[in-house]
Amino acid sequence: MPSPSLLWAGCAVLFGVLFASPASLANAPDTVVSVPLSPDAAVSAALSVHPAVQSAEAQLVLAQGNVAALRIPLANPRLAAETSGSNKTSFSVSQAISPRREGWLYRLEAKAKLEAREQALIRARLSAAAQTRLAYVAAVIAGEKVRVAKEGVRLSKRLSQAVTRQSEEGLASTLNLNLTRLAEVQAATKLLEARQLEAAALRELASQTALPLGATGLMSDPLAAVPAPRDREGKKRSDVRAAQADLRASQARLRAQRAASIPPLEIGLFINIEDGQKVMGPTVSLELPLFNRNQSGRSEALGQQRIASARFQGLKARASTDILTAENTDAIATELMDSLVAEPAKEAKQALDSIDAGYQAGEIDLSTTVLLQAEVLDSESAALTFLGQVAQARLDLLLQTEDAALLGEQQ
Repeated sequence: MPSPSLLWAGCAVLFGVLFASPASLANAPDTVVSVPLSPDAAVSAALSVHPAVQSAEAQLVLAQGNVAALRIPLANPRLAAETSGSNKTSFSVSQAISPRREGWLYRLEAKAKLEAREQALIRARLSAAAQTRLAYVAAVIAGEKVRVAKEGVRLSKRLSQAVTRQSEEGLASTLNLNLTRLAEVQAATKLLEARQLEAAALRELASQTALPLGATGLMSDPLAAVPAPRDREGKKRSDVRAAQADLRASQARLRAQRAASIPPLEIGLFINIEDGQKVMGPTVSLELPLFNRNQSGRSEALGQQRIASARFQGLKARASTDILTAENTDAIATELMDSLVAEPAKEAKQALDSIDAGYQAGEIDLSTTVLLQAEVLDSESAALTFLGQVAQARLDLLLQTEDAALLGEQQ
């Protein structure tokens, strides 16, 4: 049995919860738990909530429904009955049939639209994955720039404290003291700017993944978000295949509208019963296309076919250009990457240590020390920006060639 002290403690907690004011509960801060989030996990989360992917999936379901609906005849059968008194009754049933296979053309259109929606979904998923990985890279780089800015604040404070001690001993001028204090202001400003950029990057990634995020849950290497290429067979891009399927659909629609210029035949059977005598036989009827020959339907379908053709040709040329420019940019980025410093953070630390040692030994004056420290930190930040540009070039190539590696675990 619990001790009395434990019971009283439990009651106190219970009463505290029950009688806490709504305002205090509403104002309680939300806690974001920074759990590890890999780039593949971020992509997996994003694909389940991305608006473009959801829209493409809805369009695919609609196209599947249209295909299923057109498996049966387009027109319903017609049933008619007449009676006059008690000695005459007539029944007839008929079914409209297109002499130019209008229904078959509509089915071709629906199947082509279904293929287009399938390809559009593939493109939407790949684009969403690339966007998420880019957002992940941006968040990682923003976090690393915060680290660099923190180092700047630490160095500026350390230098300011050293100069303050020297000033108290009469070994440093007022100008030197002012210089170090202004350097502290600059370092603090850069840190706050870096924090704001980090917050914006995390918010963007959180909006894409629908996950609460903290900077400590991300990987530290921005290039880790870029998967190794797996599939570069030069196949036609899915958005181009979708545009080509839309063109086929518009061509089938145009043929169907032209076929609709000729009204369908109605073939059926009649039965007449009069004074006990039964007469039955076939019926055939045809509407004469004297005035309405589906002029508006044909004109609209022709216009849509021309639009689809222009879109397909433009997109095909754009896709070829996308791939060519992405390959060129990636090649340049790789060449530059191979010729630059392998570990910028390590090089920056060594440079800062050398500057500090030079200042302590009296080999470098204060103003030069401040400028050199700022230059090294700016160079380290520029190296992070460069890594982000390399990641962007590689992700762009993966997207333009539609490499399935973008999807990670979702492929």
